[in-house]
Amino acid sequence: MVYYRLADFKDNKQLLELTKSVGMPGKMALRIDRHPDFFKLNNLRGESKVYVAIEGTKIVGSICISDQIVFIDKKRYPLYYISDFKVALTHRNLGIGLQLTNMIVEYLETQNADFAFLNVSKGNKRPFVFFSERDHYRDFQNIGTFTTFQYIGSNRKPSNNKYKIELTKGTSEVIGFLNNYYSKYELAVVITKDKIKDSELYVVREEHEILAVMCIIDTMHMKQNVVLKMSWYLKGIISIINVFCKLFKLSKLPKENEPIKMLYVKYLALKKYDKTLISTLISFAKQEAYNESYSFVSISVHENDILLKKLPKFIRFTFQSVGMLASMKDSKELIKIIKEGMPYRDYSTV
Repeated sequence: MVYYRLADFKDNKQLLELTKSVGMPGKMALRIDRHPDFFKLNNLRGESKVYVAIEGTKIVGSICISDQIVFIDKKRYPLYYISDFKVALTHRNLGIGLQLTNMIVEYLETQNADFAFLNVSKGNKRPFVFFSERDHYRDFQNIGTFTTFQYIGSNRKPSNNKYKIELTKGTSEVIGFLNNYYSKYELAVVITKDKIKDSELYVVREEHEILAVMCIIDTMHMKQNVVLKMSWYLKGIISIINVFCKLFKLSKLPKENEPIKMLYVKYLALKKYDKTLISTLISFAKQEAYNESYSFVSISVHENDILLKKLPKFIRFTFQSVGMLASMKDSKELIKIIKEGMPYRDYSTV
């Protein structure tokens, strides 16, 4: 018999095992490990609860919900982010996934919640089975595609030295600049000092005025993306790059069953969408990845984001996912604003 409850740290080992057992298909099949602490990444997302399904003494399913404060139409609203929805392969089609989502619904109702968000790999239809045509609340709506660009680490310096990039701290000036920029986005989490405490912050100034702030975070100590399987042509491309990586000053790329060492551009806030400035910042981030012996630095943008057409065309791999949003109070006007605007989500915590 399967029963359900809130998880605590005593469940850490079994949650790590469950996470490791459930991969993601695609051109590059992945598994996301969470060693050594399953709960640490959840803390980055916000105050979180993890529900588990248990048969006997074994955890066979999980789902997480995190409370966040986000910008919608430049105002602040609560958002509930749903993640870590997994059911063991041996226990699929037994109603476990449905019951886990029911528990999330019950929690949302106790919070008088309106907006709930989840992220799924593009082409993965399975979550739609659980999050559509439910009696309890409105269906989740597709709010568009997010593309993650993974730039290969490189030791090549930018050809343009117009902008000087300096390490900075999370001062009120820097946090204010970040929030002023991301308030123009929909669903961007309101940034506090706590949100950036584990990251590196860089600033570009012009006559003491901030032109850009970039926040880079390393989450390898919280999550590890492991390559399970590659297509034959992807294997070929990676083999060629690895043969010549020293010659071209590029990072070495992972093989099958190896973790992808990756930095994340958590935030990239700009006073103006200057292609030279953006290219300089991405080049700097690529150098940081190379210096740390990491394969990639990644940045994720929505299909409506102005930044999408401004990013440099350096060597990169792309992955796509879909944002799904539900309004339990049927806030149609706000949903319309979100879908027509520029949604933003921090993929370092996905």
